[in-house]
Formats: sequence, structure tokens, C-alpha cells
Amino acid sequence: MDDTLTPFVVGERSHLGPAGTDESWLDEGGFYSSRRWTVSQEGDRGFDTAYLVGQDGASGRTGGLVPFHTASGGDSNPLYNETTLLGYTPDVQVLAGSRTGYDNRLLIGPGLSEGDRGRLLAALCDRLLDRAEERGAGHVSWWYLPEDEAHALAALPGFATVATPCLPTAVVRLRGADFAEHVAALPGSRRSLVRRDLKRLAAAGYRSRSVAADPADLERYAPLVVQVQARHGEELSEEGAIRYLRRCLSIGGGAEGAASEDVVITEVLDAEDRPAAFALGIVHGRTLHMRVFGCDYAAGHGASGEYFEATVYGPLRLALERGLDAVHLGVTSYRAKSLRGAELRARRTLFMSRSDRRLPVPAPDWGFLGDDERFLAGASSEVLPC
Repeated sequence: MDDTLTPFVVGERSHLGPAGTDESWLDEGGFYSSRRWTVSQEGDRGFDTAYLVGQDGASGRTGGLVPFHTASGGDSNPLYNETTLLGYTPDVQVLAGSRTGYDNRLLIGPGLSEGDRGRLLAALCDRLLDRAEERGAGHVSWWYLPEDEAHALAALPGFATVATPCLPTAVVRLRGADFAEHVAALPGSRRSLVRRDLKRLAAAGYRSRSVAADPADLERYAPLVVQVQARHGEELSEEGAIRYLRRCLSIGGGAEGAASEDVVITEVLDAEDRPAAFALGIVHGRTLHMRVFGCDYAAGHGASGEYFEATVYGPLRLALERGLDAVHLGVTSYRAKSLRGAELRARRTLFMSRSDRRLPVPAPDWGFLGDDERFLAGASSEVLPC
């Protein structure tokens, strides 16, 4: 045995603290793998969340972390439920890493050699499968992995893996010093479309502004969220919408009853300065992540480009003013987002089991996505990223 190998010890936690002195790197992998996003999922109804922690046996420093989430029947949202990918519903589902959001990452600390990184990841996955088997699951699933991270897991010895495409994530990279320069830097067809959008919005008498989210304003946004959910066939009460908006404010660091500069609202106002639509985003690192859209369809709004002003153009202006690098637009509506400058970044779901166990055979059914199903492998040749 090589005595120079770093000894790793894998332990378990039931909660992840909101801050940590030796784990600042947890917030460097991306918003949907960050500490504040991960902690926000603790206690979600129907799920049991726990954390596997890999530590250097000599120094005690944390070198890696794997959140895992167990549920009977899985998530009610088909974008996170193994039923969508397997064609049947496993009795128990164990999801590794980020359970929600669209950008899962392997949480391994900096400074490890390639060999130590692989050994630590293998030790974490070995314990993860122990926990899955104890809970009645023969495999685990890692959703929304970048391709390089899916390859890193697939390369680990002693495990069986199979990957299948899941929804790509749409991201707009900022170009230029201000919004006019950004639009001018887009390819010609996209530039023309954006300018038509802006003219149509102005001709209809709308304007927009971006402000820090204020808890006192959440009640007036809630009915707009309810109307959007109803259009998608989802039932949501105004109280439920307010709870979710408050949760977003909390994730962004806003204390009870206080605004947060990291949680921003883009309002689209009509000629009488009433909110016709809005979108909420959260700043993490150098990226603005869009999370919520609401629109007052009942008052006749929504037909003049309010959606794109609230979710794309207004946030882009704010991001440029703050010196950010990108706006993360999430999933679905890919053609519309791509035509307005978004890149589509491919993501994979990876199923993992022990090498002596049979893996599930993916039989994905994304038919409920309609036109978006064409984009599962990333950007198509028809709608190219910019």
C-alpha cells in the first residue's frame, strides 16, 4: 500500500449550515449547487435530505460533499422525476447533488490531486449507494450534469453508469458595455428580432424597471404568478405564490422583512404604471439566475412582448449595469430564447449503481415538452447558439 495516499473519511450530516469556514468552495460551483440553494431544499415535503461529507483523515478538512434526497414516488415535477426517464415509477428514488434547478455539480474542494479527487469521489459514491440500498433503491440518479462531470462519474472504477440527455440550460452571455452594445453584437437575425421586440413593447405603452425585491411588494406580484401557473395547467393559491416568493428572497440572503440586493425584480409597467408583468432573479457570483415570471393576463396584458422584457431584456440591462457576465434563463422555450441570444448548454442525467447490479434502462418520454423536446441533446442545427 502506498503510504502517501491521503486517507479520506466519509461521514454524514442531516443539515448543512448556512455558512462554513472550511467550505467556502461550496458556493463556487454554481448557484444550483451552492450552499444557500441546497439548504433551501431541506424539509421539502415528501423528501428526506442528507449529506455525505468526505474529509481528509489527517487534517479533518472537508474535501467533498454529496447532498442526496430520498422520496417515495419522486418529485411531482416531471423535470426531476425518474418516471420521465425510465417509463415507470421506482418505489424509491434517490437523487444525488442538486435536487432542483438545472445545473448540478460535483462538490469537490480545490487543491486535490487528480488521484485524490478520484478516490474521494469514489468513496463518496460508495457510501451513497450504501445509503440508497438501505432506503430500498438499487440505483441513484444525478440530474442536470454538465457533460464533463457526467464523464467524471462514469470513469470511476467499481460502478455501473448510464447517461441520458436531459433538458439543456439556456444562458445569455453579456456582450459590450451596455445594452445597446450587447444588442449590436448579436448576429444579424437575432439583432433584428430583439429590436422588433423592443419597438413593439414601446408602441404598446409599456416600460420596465429593475429594483431590489421588497417583501412589502410580494402580495401584489402573487396574483400574476397564479395566472401564469394556471396557463400551464397548475393550481397555485396566492398564499402559495407569496410563500414561494418569500423563499426566493430568503435564498438570496434577505432577512425577514428586509430587501436583498441579490434578489431583483424586473417590472413591466403599463401606461398607468401598474405592473403588467414581472420576473424575479437571484444574483450568484457573476450570474443572474431568473426564477419566477408573472403576468396579468386578466387585464389584457401578455401580447406585446412583456415576457421577454421581464425575463430577458430587463435582466440583461441590470446585469450589464452591475458588471455581471451572464443571465441564466433556465429550461424550456428554447427556440424563443435562442433567437434572442441564448446559448443552450447540454446536460445529462446519469444513473449509477454497483457494478454487480443491473442498471435501469432509460426510456425517456419528454413528449409533454412539445417543441422543446427537439433540444434535449443541446443546441440543434436549426436553432444555433450565438
